[in-house]
Amino acid sequence: MKKSPGFAVEVSHLENGNSLDVTTLSLARERRGGWMATRLVVLGSAAAMCLSAGVAGVVGKAVYAPPFLGLWLLVTAGLVGFSVHRVRRRLGRYVIGPRLDNEAFAPMASELSLVARHGALFSLTVAPGMHGHIDNGRAPLPIEALVVDRPVTLEFGPSASAEVAFGTSRFLIRSVVDSVVHTGPALPTSWTRPFGKVAVLVFQFGIVASLYCLVPRGTPIGNQANRISPKVSTPWEAEKWLRIEAQLQAPSLHQCFDPLPASCQHPGYVGVGVSLSREGEIRSHWISRSTFGAECPVDKCMSDVVSTWAFDPIPQAMRVILPVQVIRTEKPLPQPLHVAERDEVSSLSWGGTSRGR
Repeated sequence: MKKSPGFAVEVSHLENGNSLDVTTLSLARERRGGWMATRLVVLGSAAAMCLSAGVAGVVGKAVYAPPFLGLWLLVTAGLVGFSVHRVRRRLGRYVIGPRLDNEAFAPMASELSLVARHGALFSLTVAPGMHGHIDNGRAPLPIEALVVDRPVTLEFGPSASAEVAFGTSRFLIRSVVDSVVHTGPALPTSWTRPFGKVAVLVFQFGIVASLYCLVPRGTPIGNQANRISPKVSTPWEAEKWLRIEAQLQAPSLHQCFDPLPASCQHPGYVGVGVSLSREGEIRSHWISRSTFGAECPVDKCMSDVVSTWAFDPIPQAMRVILPVQVIRTEKPLPQPLHVAERDEVSSLSWGGTSRGR
């Protein structure tokens, strides 16, 4: 197994004798880039997850946790591996060429890895048009003697140094001890370019794939009785279950009778009309018929109460009228006068009348 190199390579870029920048290729630099790429991908995944959950809440849905978390765990792990590989590969090279994101500009048709790390070794690549010398512990070797008609790659050892000139640019390359390299080598401003576009596309895919993890939002358990929905497959079975659900929620209609006189405090029947979606959401509601006459105006109130009801999912959207029996709650009614009290009040009344006469 190849070990990591125990030295780093420092490349100084000079333009017309003026120093532009100094770049150090080292294992510490690659590790820092890999860690920053991992952190950026994890934060991006967390933000995309929150965005997906927020969209689900806006549309009135919820996410089913097992596939949702599994999807984003797979997306994050795959993207972290891809990003770390691309970033470390890019930070392990000093590239010159015509692109703006190269370490240095060079008037050539394609980019060239001037210095690159390969396992435990560094390499130096020289191309036609370059001149200078390479010092590898022996007598300086002219670059012109190595390059004929194509690029040549040479091993760059721990004690090597080189001076490469190309056009108006000059590169001073030397090896340094890895232990004396700064613990936080600077990264290029375009260090996210190798994986940035791919990460954005993957996050967009994850957000779209999260739509398949949406489920209807659960209804909180309130004061109504717990209901267990049977498996229904036909509209008739669904209607029968809807009648049961409506009757279980019928006690909430009693609040409409509290402000009415005692003559309206009696049982009765109402036909509750609802238009339901497949998820059991009420699209429209009305009271189609009622045994309570005009002297007991409760239709409007009952219609408002029905709008708060909840129904289980059904095989298909339905528009149905559900018969509901309205039974008085246990709230005590005004107590009528007893027979003896009525007789006493009557005798007093007659007595007063007699005395008046």
